[in-house]
Amino acid sequence: MNSFATSVSRLGSRLTLVFDPYHRHVLHSALGRWIDQPLDLTIGVQTEDSAVVALPFTQQAEMFDAVEQELRLCGVRYTAHSVKYGIRLTLQVTAPFYPHDVLTSTAPVLYFTLRVQPQHRLFWTSTQNPVQQGRLVVRLKREGLQFTPLPDVLAMEYVVSQVADDRFSIKDFIVGDTPPTAHERLVPLTDGVSIEKDGLSLPFDFSRGEATLRFAWCAYVDAPVLQVFGKPMRFLYTRHFGSIDEVVRFAREQHETLLRKTAFVESLIDEASLSKSQLDLIRFSFQNFLLNSWWVVDEQGEEWFSVWEGSCYFHSTVDVEYNNGLVYFAFWLPLLEKLLDEWARFEMQDDVGSYLAHDMGTHARVGSQAYPHPMQVEENANYLLMLHTYWRWTGNLEPARRHHALCRRLVDYFERSDTTGNGFPNKGVANTIDDASAAVQYAREQVYLAVKTLSACHAAAQIANALGDAEWQAQCERIVTRIRETLDAHAWLGDHYAVCLERTAEGLHDPWTGEPLHGELSGWDAYSIYTANGLLYLLMSGHTPPVDLWRIKQDIVNAYRHALTEYGCTHTSADKSNVWLSQNLWRDYIAAYLDVGLPDNSSRYMAMEQLMNTAGLNKGFIDTYFTNNLCFYPRGITSIGYLFAQCGLQIDRTQGVVRLRKTAPYPCRVPLLPLADWQKGEVPFVTYHLTDAGVTGTLEGENLLGGLRVEWY
Repeated sequence: MNSFATSVSRLGSRLTLVFDPYHRHVLHSALGRWIDQPLDLTIGVQTEDSAVVALPFTQQAEMFDAVEQELRLCGVRYTAHSVKYGIRLTLQVTAPFYPHDVLTSTAPVLYFTLRVQPQHRLFWTSTQNPVQQGRLVVRLKREGLQFTPLPDVLAMEYVVSQVADDRFSIKDFIVGDTPPTAHERLVPLTDGVSIEKDGLSLPFDFSRGEATLRFAWCAYVDAPVLQVFGKPMRFLYTRHFGSIDEVVRFAREQHETLLRKTAFVESLIDEASLSKSQLDLIRFSFQNFLLNSWWVVDEQGEEWFSVWEGSCYFHSTVDVEYNNGLVYFAFWLPLLEKLLDEWARFEMQDDVGSYLAHDMGTHARVGSQAYPHPMQVEENANYLLMLHTYWRWTGNLEPARRHHALCRRLVDYFERSDTTGNGFPNKGVANTIDDASAAVQYAREQVYLAVKTLSACHAAAQIANALGDAEWQAQCERIVTRIRETLDAHAWLGDHYAVCLERTAEGLHDPWTGEPLHGELSGWDAYSIYTANGLLYLLMSGHTPPVDLWRIKQDIVNAYRHALTEYGCTHTSADKSNVWLSQNLWRDYIAAYLDVGLPDNSSRYMAMEQLMNTAGLNKGFIDTYFTNNLCFYPRGITSIGYLFAQCGLQIDRTQGVVRLRKTAPYPCRVPLLPLADWQKGEVPFVTYHLTDAGVTGTLEGENLLGGLRVEWY
């Protein structure tokens, strides 16, 4: 594909490089922010006459004639061609990752592999004076970056002080008054590499074959980087490494092991029979999720994990993690358990009752909600749905047991927020869709929130039953019944569900400004892509909520038709400029689980990502169109759900069952990542073959299911 701005990062450790070919630089920091100081990075070839041809990340050299970019789950690969010099240069950047392997996934190390080969022809043009000898070169230049060439590494130091976001100052992003100092090293892994004053180089001679230069880029920040409930916390990797020298030693000694593990994980995604655009969405967004993650530890050894909300900088916003949650279900469910425990510390109160804070804090401080207003019903429902699916997928009821009393209070809020007795919440109903029309964002008696509340209470009733709490179970079932009756009787408009039951704006106030609203509530009867939003987690564990599925299916199809634009569907047919890709993806998966045959729109979604990262734009994964700026956003990793939806994966360990769809749209092979034995490096696959009876599925690696029985549906 054409090159566009893309990121490479680490889980919880913040070391990030944002490669930006348009501006010909790399955004770089050991604190991993897209607002950091640009680095001029020359990676290329120096010819015998000292000319340098390089990849498009420097202002100091001539560019290659053509550069290809290939996204990888754990990095990026560039292939550059020069007809003038008759060479082809390949750069592979790898950020090691392996599920449930903390050291592999968090160590502040990136690996670079440069390979130069002769290329005698480009299109119909033959090279006139091909290069025979030269040097592979890596050079760095940045204000404030201090170099110290040592016998076996190039040492670098700098103060992390740049903030390219005029809304904030550096003090918002650091703990204490002094910006931390970052220690970094370029570590040659190839014999014959020269360590120079500002980089590395390796001679080559094509008469002896192609040349390869490998090196590790290591980082270390010893100072506190996050303040959690007033306590300063350091990166988790400081528990394993006492200094940058220990990181360097690890990077050298373990590089083959780390690259082998990473290649295995990448191969699983490569082998998934998804479309190119689906795979690229997963690869691109995974790195954007990682660059938002924080994994830190205090002096007493207590850990904290949270995820920034991209350009908003909020920590682990519940509604964003509701979508991000699919990556935990795919790779690392213990991280979701951490979040479930952490959110329980953010219980808030209003005149209705208890609700969860929208977020855990902002910038470098965790401890209280930073968002301007709460989303009471929305976040309560999100929490209960994630908790229920975590229990069903793992068989571990302990988090629900720990937070039993809290969950009861969250359900109490649902009941008390309904002041009319019809089950639909009409208090605390501002939701996550914060650039939508008033009808979508904060109308009373929203259908979307009612269906999500119904789903959350259906889930909570099952938790209550498992905990032996009959009174709470009855309350949950009572709310479900009320909502279902109202949904069937008053929300259906013939071919779709209304956005909300109320048609007037009288009595509503904009939660952003506090100003009263008047007149008819425009868009109350629009087609919305959100109606079924609360169903996915239940469907993933094989629990169909008590709703009219035929109407839900019609609603999905008709809203798709009325809200579709160039890059996906808008919130509703009345919100014609607001596209959130993650919510399109969420809708797509629900449609797949319900056997609603929507077209594959991943090419639309990926086209928007490429648009927003070329021609001067550098937005990372951006969830929104031009009217909003949810950029460098973690929520794109919702795309990992393609792997679940493709085979209709359902897991319920409480019933000892794995359910898979009998057939697929075409012959394909899908890794069942949630059922992997990562310690042994073994992953089951479901494979769909073309047979006389059509496309039918078989399971490879049933022995990995640990006694779970397989059901085909």
